[in-house]
Amino acid sequence: MDLGVGEVGRIAELTTSDRKIVAILMRLGIIPGISIRLLRKKPACILQVGHSKVALDYDLAMFIRIYPRK
Repeated sequence: MDLGVGEVGRIAELTTSDRKIVAILMRLGIIPGISIRLLRKKPACILQVGHSKVALDYDLAMFIRIYPRK
């Protein structure tokens, strides 16, 4: 994930074809086209998705490609 802590970006795509991983991410609100804010990187990625906060380990976060907000 190429965002710095506090930065906002838009999810460009989920870079896996594994349906189980895609389903997990989508249930958490990680859907291409939505805006997210990176709240913390360690020990896990904490994302703000809408009004919710989502914690992801790096095994899942590595499948999220982000467009930084300009």
